[in-house]
Amino acid sequence: MKRALILLISATAFSHRAAAQIETRTTAVPRIGTIITTPPVTITTPSGETRTLSLSAGEPGVYRAGTPASELGLWRATDGTLTTLVNVGPINPLEYAEVTSTKDVLAPLANATGGGMWRVADLAGSAPRVVGVRSGERFAGSDWLGLKLRDASVVRGLGLFPIFAGLSGLLLLLAGVSAAWAREGR
Repeated sequence: MKRALILLISATAFSHRAAAQIETRTTAVPRIGTIITTPPVTITTPSGETRTLSLSAGEPGVYRAGTPASELGLWRATDGTLTTLVNVGPINPLEYAEVTSTKDVLAPLANATGGGMWRVADLAGSAPRVVGVRSGERFAGSDWLGLKLRDASVVRGLGLFPIFAGLSGLLLLLAGVSAAWAREGR
């Protein structure tokens, strides 16, 4: 007997309330008197919340359950062997309405905050210089990018020990070669 798991989301165009309906359909009718049990279906919402639903018999060969679909995004339903996905929300969300690369959208924000924008194609292989700026109204120029220094942390000191400096490096190298030679000789 073959089964199909179907996740249906129904909502009106002007309502934010939607309902998820789960259907399991069988494509072969069992012998008369055979009791069909369907496994519970686990629905995962776009936020990661899981809901477990028990299916009830509807039409012959069709088992259904329903739950409110209160979030927009990708919903997942599985019964352990079959899995289905459905998107709740507009077919073309606002993020994908204008996908061309342009500075026009962020230009007002960059100008209001004293920032700047550079297109990778216009840089001709050189990135703008990154400069620390303590105060001021501008944080960008034609060839520089400013990062505001907030003095949130202060480095008091820095100690370096070069591992391969002079005699210590030579001793480590000779010890490694001697160990390799002794192992190879066995």
